[in-house]
Amino acid sequence: MAVLNQHNQFEMETLFPLKNNFRIVELRSDQAKRGTDEIKVLKELIVSSSPMYPKIESWFSSKVIPGLKSSERIAYVAYEGHHAIASAVLKLGNRAKFCHLRIHQDFHDLDVGQMFFTQMTLEARHYAREIHFTLPEGLWHSKKNFFEKFGFFAVEKANRQYRLGEEELSCSAPIQTVWASALEKLPNLIRKFCISGYSLSNNLLMSIKPKYAEMILSGAKHVEIRRKFSTRWIGSRVVLYASSPMSALVGEARVKSVVSSSPDQIWNKFGKEVGCSWDDFAGYTSSASEVCAIEIDDVVPYRAPVTLSQISHLVKEDLRPPQSYSDLKIDQMSAWGKAVSIASLLHGRFGIRS
Repeated sequence: MAVLNQHNQFEMETLFPLKNNFRIVELRSDQAKRGTDEIKVLKELIVSSSPMYPKIESWFSSKVIPGLKSSERIAYVAYEGHHAIASAVLKLGNRAKFCHLRIHQDFHDLDVGQMFFTQMTLEARHYAREIHFTLPEGLWHSKKNFFEKFGFFAVEKANRQYRLGEEELSCSAPIQTVWASALEKLPNLIRKFCISGYSLSNNLLMSIKPKYAEMILSGAKHVEIRRKFSTRWIGSRVVLYASSPMSALVGEARVKSVVSSSPDQIWNKFGKEVGCSWDDFAGYTSSASEVCAIEIDDVVPYRAPVTLSQISHLVKEDLRPPQSYSDLKIDQMSAWGKAVSIASLLHGRFGIRS
């Protein structure tokens, strides 16, 4: 198929981790009803499997499209640059189903499958008691280790056979098991992917009063003041946590620069950008001989705040936000590291193809 075969011209080492080139586009009811270009790409990717699954085009027309229109199903197309490299279909419900997942062969060893399983599990957890899928016997034997890492340990003969010349097997697992396993995959995914402008490799978590967090997200505040802050964080991505009473993750930004100087000099240079009065600034910096002005840019608000209680429930940890800021310790995958990664997946995972 032309869309997929174009990837043969690339050197494999250029494909990852060029994080900003990878994105997953989510397809739902509106796209299916309008018959968008993304739906056409999805069809082309799925129908390319017809030599193995002769009835797959009929399945797409009679099941996938009606399912998308009724919101019973969600579909996904992944792109590396402008090239479609993978497709997936999720059927929602108490017994959710990973209906389809196909990844171009050049990307089989780049953890795209893990990303799709994680994405679909994130969505299915709202509805499902368990997740199941069918697969050819040969695929189970060759990729058994992959499926077991997501909690799928046993198979049985499927009620229906979809593929020519090979027995179809059925596999299922409780949603809690798959979700817990998906959380464990986040460290690896964090190192490889950036989804639609939201990084999965944020370096810092910064607590900010709600009114100042709102000003940062709206573009009215460009400088945050801290008594201590290191220049080593310049260029790092930071997750913004709006403190009590809001108590929620609200977005991401980049540390553009860090300037250390006396409070008077910092106010003279940045006073118009800190978003507070001189009295508030002086009250915070009193007794300090030196403070840091943290210039922030590339601000990306979340579509909705992710509350502390919600994210604590998802990671099954009693999360305690820092008083000022903290290193997320990505390599050790702390509880907060998992939490902010999930927030990025929840609120930034689906991009619009440029």
